[in-house]
Amino acid sequence: MIRKAIILILFIFSFSVVHAQDSYIKNRWNIKAGYASYPGIYVSKSGMKVTYGNYRVEANYGILNFLEVGGYLGYSRLASYLPVVGKFIWENQNTPFAGININLQLLPFIVKSPDFRFDLYLLGRYGGAYYSSPENYYPYKGLQFQYEHGLGVAFYLWKHVGIFGEYSFGLLAKPSGNFRGGLTVKW
Repeated sequence: MIRKAIILILFIFSFSVVHAQDSYIKNRWNIKAGYASYPGIYVSKSGMKVTYGNYRVEANYGILNFLEVGGYLGYSRLASYLPVVGKFIWENQNTPFAGININLQLLPFIVKSPDFRFDLYLLGRYGGAYYSSPENYYPYKGLQFQYEHGLGVAFYLWKHVGIFGEYSFGLLAKPSGNFRGGLTVKW
């Protein structure tokens, strides 16, 4: 029984790899510019924002018929705070961030078109944000690790230009998840 299951798994895997050879992902460049709203720390009557804009630019390259790798750069204005008895003292900080990303494209295993207008992918982002917080403020000054895992979809309205949306969970994303959307260009 186990032998039959292993043979079936190997057959399905080899079938998938053979059909992924006609992929539109390999050797493709993809650049995305996106926006997300990240959570702030809400303190009543403080004037502090509940959410902060998060801007990101990323570039990806298709190294396999179903796998893209790349990097990202971004900026957000986030708050750092100092808890004091009965209140918080806070300051907004310029927070740049950077990292690497991996996109596992799902449609090349199903679609055999040389140029398809949709992307559907599992995403992974790993990097860091640099906080410039004053001494004793949280988060502490320096590089803080961040990550995201999720699902993304892109639709190319024209041959090379389209829109994308991603929903992800991770460190720095809202506990219930985070949505990012924007423009994408491929060639």
